[in-house]
Amino acid sequence: MITVAGCSQSMTVQTGFPTPVLEPLPLVMGIRYPDSLTDFVHQEAPPLEAEWTIRLGAANQLLFDKLFGAMFVETVVLDQEADVAAHPELDAVIEPTLEEFEFSLPRQSQTDQYAVWLRYNVRVYTPDGELISNWPVTAYGQVGAKKLGAEKSMQQATVLAMRDAAANIAVGFINAPGIKDKLLPQTSDDNDEQT
Repeated sequence: MITVAGCSQSMTVQTGFPTPVLEPLPLVMGIRYPDSLTDFVHQEAPPLEAEWTIRLGAANQLLFDKLFGAMFVETVVLDQEADVAAHPELDAVIEPTLEEFEFSLPRQSQTDQYAVWLRYNVRVYTPDGELISNWPVTAYGQVGAKKLGAEKSMQQATVLAMRDAAANIAVGFINAPGIKDKLLPQTSDDNDEQT
């Protein structure tokens, strides 16, 4: 749903994300969604442009629900106050945050392109709270405006950037700092035996 009022553009990113086809890692992963992710709103008024309000919160959670559900053999969504000790089956807890959202409009880039850059941060903890990995993930999406118009172009560029982030996380997770050594040491051993 996208609404426009006066000299401002306001949109809520609403889309379905495909479930990735992955070989799930042999992990039971707790997922913690901070409010800063699920309530994320970006507001910006570029020079000589309308003010934009872009709401990504619900789409963020939907994206990570689909992604993590495919990446791990089992996931457990945890409340902010949840006692991880109540879930002895957990191998680790993963917490994604959206650290940065930037966009570029056609007038700024002197093209017909709407572009979106995202930087998520993926933190992984042991069940007792020790930080295993603190991994920044950048992503990009770009769409031409000729056929779609401003709101739909921004929406599509945002969705493409989110899908790019999901692909980067799915492909790169096992090589993220600390993951092989602390969370999947048997994977490193298996690979060593095969070489």
